[in-house]
Amino acid sequence: MEMAYKFLSSKFSQNPGVYLMRGKAGEVLYVGKAKNLRKRLASYFVKRDQTPKTLALVERIYKIDTIAVKTELEALILENEQIKRFRPPFNIVMRDDKGYLYIRITVHEEYPRILLARRVAKDGAKYFGPYAVAGRVYEVLKLINRSFPLCTGTPGTGRACMNYHLKICPGVCLGKVGAKEYRATIAQVVKFLQGNFPAVIKELRAEMAHLAADKKFERAARLRDGLKAIGAINESQNVVRANLGVSEDIIGIARQLNKALVVLLQVRSGALINQQQYALDTKYETDNKDILSGFLRDYYTDAADLPKTILLPEEVEGAGAFDKWLTSLAGRRIELVVPMRGRGRALVRLANSNAGMKFNQISSRWQLEKVIATEGVDWLRKKLKLKKLERIEAYDISNLQGTDSVGAMVVWEKGQMDKTQYRRFKIKSVVGPNDFASLAEVLKRRFAHMAGDEKFARLPDIVLIDGGKGQVGTITKALKDFKVAVIGIAKGSHSRTKAKDDLVLTSGVVILPDNSPTKMLLQNIRDEVHRFAIAYHTGLRKKRTTSSGLEKIAGIGAVTRKKLIKAFGSMAAVKAASQAKLAKIVGEKTAEKIVSGL
Repeated sequence: MEMAYKFLSSKFSQNPGVYLMRGKAGEVLYVGKAKNLRKRLASYFVKRDQTPKTLALVERIYKIDTIAVKTELEALILENEQIKRFRPPFNIVMRDDKGYLYIRITVHEEYPRILLARRVAKDGAKYFGPYAVAGRVYEVLKLINRSFPLCTGTPGTGRACMNYHLKICPGVCLGKVGAKEYRATIAQVVKFLQGNFPAVIKELRAEMAHLAADKKFERAARLRDGLKAIGAINESQNVVRANLGVSEDIIGIARQLNKALVVLLQVRSGALINQQQYALDTKYETDNKDILSGFLRDYYTDAADLPKTILLPEEVEGAGAFDKWLTSLAGRRIELVVPMRGRGRALVRLANSNAGMKFNQISSRWQLEKVIATEGVDWLRKKLKLKKLERIEAYDISNLQGTDSVGAMVVWEKGQMDKTQYRRFKIKSVVGPNDFASLAEVLKRRFAHMAGDEKFARLPDIVLIDGGKGQVGTITKALKDFKVAVIGIAKGSHSRTKAKDDLVLTSGVVILPDNSPTKMLLQNIRDEVHRFAIAYHTGLRKKRTTSSGLEKIAGIGAVTRKKLIKAFGSMAAVKAASQAKLAKIVGEKTAEKIVSGL
């Protein structure tokens, strides 16, 4: 195939910089960095020894934009920003990175709390993660709750928390334990998450002995059970055990064609504290160096706990720039190392072995995804007589008897769900439980966005709704000017089970077999938009039902509301408080506003 783009090296500078390769419609296909832009770009157009990914990319290039910078480090930082902005199809990205969780400990507060977070913020809290699997986070939190005397309520309110009733909390919520003592407990949790198990075990043993001496046998027994669990973790560290000063991440990789999986082993204070696996979407077959570079860029941008050393199975391009970038993130030296012998090499082999094992476990699922994304799409494209089928938009409505009515849109594009293009809609023009009218409003608003939103300038090839012939026919007429195929998926009259969902077309109903790739594709998309709509509706309903009433009073902001809840313990107590008591917390004028406003 003849290339559409004619490369002329003289057009490009020899400075460090970032390049954006664009397709026919101006879309960004790939973002890369270079120490020498001219030399790096020229390498794409040398026909020998190119990977399938590079060959596929070069065939699609119509334009190359460049941004020159002063240093290779600046190029790396800018590359990262551009990839996150455009999420180009030829770049390596971690799957569903928005779903990763962090453990957040509010050490900046008088009585620190242990929470979950989806992003690391510069707010004074300590963060641990990210955790790729939510179940792993909850396992860790369960062990922490079992091993340490934590309070699950608001300290000093006079109301006992659940852990107090379970004989876990020593009475922080009731004011029986001061901030200094409780912060010492939180410090133990931090040491545990940092992998300093010997220190934690020593401190908990001393605390257990103290409780037993005070005849607080039930609390002592709970600490004993927690000690057993932590001790078991500590004893299992023999494979990677090192001195307490060792802080390192060990990276392993497994790859086959365009599928890749990276395993990350985290060693802190000489102990293995975490093992994570990350699936990377390569789309096209590429090499390990490209995958490792993509992982380093994606993972460490948001990592909460940076090590002193990162052990890699092989060199990455621009290792020096990565060294400097990681060092700038941590505020201290971080070293990338490819160990060739000894303990380091053994650990990399262990990480690679784990990656291979995990890869084999999930490869069957990937194979099913591939079948659904190829055979399922191909059958549907032919059935609807479409020239192409690259984008499906699905819509759903959620409400409770007409209240808090919302709409949701999800996007399936080129083989996978694209969460960056999901949209939520508050229903504005419909009163009462009328899903059909609500759906019409959502679609009207979505297609009105075509001119103003870059991502919605492209029409979907198919609009998918959860409905029957009547709904499909009416929506088809409403969208006739856009020439978009409308299909539905609905429960068949022949069964009430999910497996018997029927495909609804304007021409009639198609009963698909249970193992149909097309059926599985449409069910997956339908279930995803249903989940997304319900989550939005539930959030709005919860916000409305838990509203304090203070929000409606002029001059009462979030800080004042938080101060009142902290002082009185609940909104009911705030409402019951006298103006004099309120004035002690927020002042006379604000107290008067609250009394008259509530």
